[in-house]
Amino acid sequence: MKKLISLAIVLFFVATAFAEEYVASQKITQQVLSGELSQTVYAGDEIKPVKILYENTGLGEDAVPEYSSTNFLENFGLSKRWTKGPACEIAGEMRSDIAAGTYKAYILVQDDEGKFAKTEFEFTVLEKEKTLSLKWNESSGNVNQEVIAGKSITPIVFDYEGITIYSVSGLPSGLVKNIDEKNHKIMIVGSVNSDVMSGDYIYKVTVKNDQGDEKSVSGTIAVVGGQARTSIKLFSDNTSQEVLAGNEIEPVVFEFANVRVDESLSSFKFEGSLKGSFAYSVEGNKLTCSGTVDENSKGGLYTIRIIAIGENNNDTAFANVEVTRESVESSSSVVASSSSEASSSSSAESSSSAEPPSSSSNIEESSSSEKTTEIVTEAMNTVKFGYANNVLTVAMPNSAMLRVQVFDMMGHLVESFAETEASSKSFNLAHLTKGNYVVRIESARSVRTARILVK
Repeated sequence: MKKLISLAIVLFFVATAFAEEYVASQKITQQVLSGELSQTVYAGDEIKPVKILYENTGLGEDAVPEYSSTNFLENFGLSKRWTKGPACEIAGEMRSDIAAGTYKAYILVQDDEGKFAKTEFEFTVLEKEKTLSLKWNESSGNVNQEVIAGKSITPIVFDYEGITIYSVSGLPSGLVKNIDEKNHKIMIVGSVNSDVMSGDYIYKVTVKNDQGDEKSVSGTIAVVGGQARTSIKLFSDNTSQEVLAGNEIEPVVFEFANVRVDESLSSFKFEGSLKGSFAYSVEGNKLTCSGTVDENSKGGLYTIRIIAIGENNNDTAFANVEVTRESVESSSSVVASSSSEASSSSSAESSSSAEPPSSSSNIEESSSSEKTTEIVTEAMNTVKFGYANNVLTVAMPNSAMLRVQVFDMMGHLVESFAETEASSKSFNLAHLTKGNYVVRIESARSVRTARILVK
């Protein structure tokens, strides 16, 4: 800053010293057609344009009689232009980084006899007040743009003044914000990721100053042709809960991605065999199920099923909650699946309890010894199943659609089978990693789940 002041002063004194040596022209006349030779202006603001007509130079009206001048563009940010007359126009925006003070400049012209005339300017520069401002730069990309997923936007630029904090929110993945503190600009640039879901993304640029004042500008990035994959999975920490019929469940939380959320949650389909009064709510990318189990529910393992409906695919997550009666004690688990298949919309109540040799209502796991569990049979109306020695057997006397799914205890689908013919089918699960699994057997009329142990 000091260098700018010193340079202007040096140029002025050089011109003064030179003036003592040249011969003044007696015939050149100067006439200020517009503006003023002495002006007061705020740093960063435009001066009032000045136009000076030089007559009797003895030169043609298209000639440029300038001999020398202060370098306006470099020193002050101003510019000069010669027009027919000859006339000189001085205009432009005083540089914003010039310190407050008084600055002098000049133009020296020469006639056809080699004699000179001088025009002097004086600019009093005031420090500009740092008023908080934010506005879109019209020479940049439009604040509202449409872009194909995977492609770049036209950079969007905002000019600001007097800010201490700024933020940009709501951008689709891939776009980034940058700030040019020297030139007081905030920019939005980049390419939208190819897996971004199609739709309108409303972003907001916000600036604040030390006094807490705030200004903001919003725009919309419309993304088309995205290849986003929709997903939903169990997020809850409560991977095991036991609920007495008529009581509330612990809220079950699912995490989803690339699902369009509205007030009616129309992009979710709620199914399952668990009966009761349940409510669903969304916060961020989390979906929570809460409520009370029907007091008339029979003891057993029931299913909550959520289908997330996406632009390019659907995904399904399960949560299994074991309901007990006052006279029944049993363990429980909550399990989610990552299957993207959509099963029947039926949510029929599961069948009556099983009749295993131990009289328990669930399939019993073997003890810590190497003894295997005896075959246990569950009746599901016309469907029966049993499990022994790592072999799951399903018997379906009548022709109907039957689906068998096996999940690990984290909710991942590890096996899936389907049968349509009346038959007895055995599935060897010995290839699975040793441990506990949940088997889900679904027919057109009922759904049943049980826990098994693979040894």
